[in-house]
Amino acid sequence: MEQHFFEQLLAILAASLVATVALRRLNLPNIIAYLIAGCLIGPHVMGWVHNPEDFAFLAEFGVVFLLFSLGLEFSLPKLIALRSSVFGLGSVQVIFCTLFFGGATWLWGASIEAAIIIAGALALSSTAIVTKELSSLKQVHSRHGQLSVGVLLFQDLAAVLFLILVPVLAGGADGSLWATLGWALLKGLLLIIILLSVGKWLLPPLYKEVARAQSEEVFVLSTLVIVMLAAWITHSFHLSMALGGFVIGMMLGESHYRHQIESDIRIIKDILLGLFFVTIGMVIQVDLLLEYWPRILVFTLALILTKALLISFMVKLAGDNKHNALQTGLNLAQAGEFGLALMALAIMHKVVPEQQASFIILLAIFSMAASPFLIRHKDRVSQTLWNLLGGPGDREEQHSMDLPNHDHVIIGGFGRVGHTLVNLLQANKVQYIAVDQNVDRVSRERQQGYNVVYGDCTNIDILHSCHISSARMAILTFHTIEVAKNTVEHIRSAGFELPIIVRCTESGDFSELIALGADQVIPEMLEASLVIGEQVLLKLGIKEADITDQLAQERSEQLNLKT
Repeated sequence: MEQHFFEQLLAILAASLVATVALRRLNLPNIIAYLIAGCLIGPHVMGWVHNPEDFAFLAEFGVVFLLFSLGLEFSLPKLIALRSSVFGLGSVQVIFCTLFFGGATWLWGASIEAAIIIAGALALSSTAIVTKELSSLKQVHSRHGQLSVGVLLFQDLAAVLFLILVPVLAGGADGSLWATLGWALLKGLLLIIILLSVGKWLLPPLYKEVARAQSEEVFVLSTLVIVMLAAWITHSFHLSMALGGFVIGMMLGESHYRHQIESDIRIIKDILLGLFFVTIGMVIQVDLLLEYWPRILVFTLALILTKALLISFMVKLAGDNKHNALQTGLNLAQAGEFGLALMALAIMHKVVPEQQASFIILLAIFSMAASPFLIRHKDRVSQTLWNLLGGPGDREEQHSMDLPNHDHVIIGGFGRVGHTLVNLLQANKVQYIAVDQNVDRVSRERQQGYNVVYGDCTNIDILHSCHISSARMAILTFHTIEVAKNTVEHIRSAGFELPIIVRCTESGDFSELIALGADQVIPEMLEASLVIGEQVLLKLGIKEADITDQLAQERSEQLNLKT
């Protein structure tokens, strides 16, 4: 028995290795590779592993550590900063998509319990794929990127709720389903309070003692024991083990041990999570794919289009730009790893029949495989979708205002600094175009008569629409230094040689901006310090001429020091 288990485990690890290396060349996520590996070695194809359920309990710890890692990344300040998109747009998206897909699944013939879990699985998107693609495209701080991240944060919270529901729905409470759900939620809330208290009062001094041992083995072992203990406690409450991992991770995420814990646990998490997705792949009935592949492709396309349009409609209702709404919808149009986790747990608890689960898993896999392409080409896809829907497009909206087409100044960002610059330009009768991504600010300032348009300055098409080829100068006033770097790089890469002035909030960054092609960088902190210094010296009775010379020397030394 032990040798048979070892041989099957070896087959799983070897197939996972080959699949991840092969699909890496196609730039596909490792999740897809694990699913394909499991499908190939499972009982429905090669039959190297006859009983996937033998690995189910071990694989479930992959979900535990996935939720634990998510908890480490779950920042309460970040949640507060994105509260409007998290609790506003995020809650509406999850509720509306769950109701829509739940109703469709119920009409398809699923039981009410199965419809709830399937709907939840389809309503959630892939946090791993979306954040990875947005980061590689440097669009995390864009408007559609922030909306997507906010919705994903709420989806992560909703995933915890669905994890609570799976074992409850498996209990088969006939007439008292709502009472059972209420009792489960009450137990979940009580358990969360207990774990939060443990995380706040017991874990910090415990990790302090562990750190004093100065032993990597002790540190890693302590983390493993804590995570597994939290999972055991939630399992004892007849709730999902992953819930305990998430709560403990969230508490440790606020400690200064977080980065070390994350580094130590990453390899264990990745291996167990890979094993988890392999076990999901092993339950896929390949004969369904071979027999119903046209239907699966059609349903996958329907899932992507339906989810993208539903989310876009919600974003548009929230007051955002149409083009931006479609981009957010395309970012979140796929199913995700939490959906796969829900389906796997539903199979384990026999909430969803295996054939239905296999069909949903195939839809999720195909949508996730298409997701990187959609995110990378969302500008073109969103414009095509909008044209098909008969819309005029955002660019037409932008050109409805009479934009200067030559001898003007382009201002990136219309906040405090941008507003001041525009007032000075208007006083000297210099034409300008201001570009900003805050749709409320754009609407408000346009009503005041300012020549400001909505757009992302890192998008070279937006700069073309602002006639950058005939502009006198570009002034970038962004709060985020990464956006300024991307904009300068794109302008210079496109061959434009107009002067670029950048307002820099952090003095340590302007040397890189100069290297990228900025003509002048104004370090905001340095200039503020010099203004304060000038006033101090004047109050002390220093001659104005001496002050001017000293300030010029200090400015020169600071700039030379940094460059």
